Amino acid sequence: MFSFPPLTPVVKKLIITLFGAFVLELLLQNFAGVPIIQTLAFDPYDLGPLSVLQLFSYVLMQHPYQVMRLLIDLLFMWLIMSPFESAFGRRHTIELCIAGVLGGSLAAGLLAQVTSPPSDSWRLLGSQTIAYAGMTAMSQVMGSGRTILLFGVVPMSSRQLLLVLAGFSLLSFLASQDHLTLASDLGAMAAGIGYVKYMSRAPRPSTRSKRPSTRFRVVRGGGGRDDSDRPKWLN
Repeated sequence: MFSFPPLTPVVKKLIITLFGAFVLELLLQNFAGVPIIQTLAFDPYDLGPLSVLQLFSYVLMQHPYQVMRLLIDLLFMWLIMSPFESAFGRRHTIELCIAGVLGGSLAAGLLAQVTSPPSDSWRLLGSQTIAYAGMTAMSQVMGSGRTILLFGVVPMSSRQLLLVLAGFSLLSFLASQDHLTLASDLGAMAAGIGYVKYMSRAPRPSTRSKRPSTRFRVVRGGGGRDDSDRPKWLN
């Protein structure tokens, strides 16, 4: 039977921060008249000194009418990022989140230099880049021999999960014709793949020590434990 994974410390703080930022955004934007979205969301067509901050701060902003999208993103962070943090620790989880955020904004920013905006007020905002980077990274960590239960119901291999993510982004693009959001999603996915490769890179040879070199690797099958002992959220 499917069960939710334990809510790990970094993921818990991330979920609280993103939801709290959304509530604060609504209060400031709708009731106090503070243009917080225009200040912190990333506008690749109006680059300036503030753009460096916006490369990261856009993730704290959400579309005011897309509450369900935010809740789905937070759910996926719980289901995917918590097992990742349990397996690889706090530092790698934080670095993966940063890689996803930066990968999404840079991809949109680069494409914006050669295209026109989808709308006059287009800005990049939302936490979907963290969710995309996390799901992509976890699919790479799992490898081809393991499956994950999407929403606790649908079993998927790592390749199938990647295809579903890319297909969902493409479908959203066909509906909205928003090529910059598509670029942002794909950039976050590429960042997730790249970060896993960065984690698993071989260390440089050292002349100071004759000890055998170590390498990050994923031990499939729970390191020799019986499959019945595996956490159910990893199936």
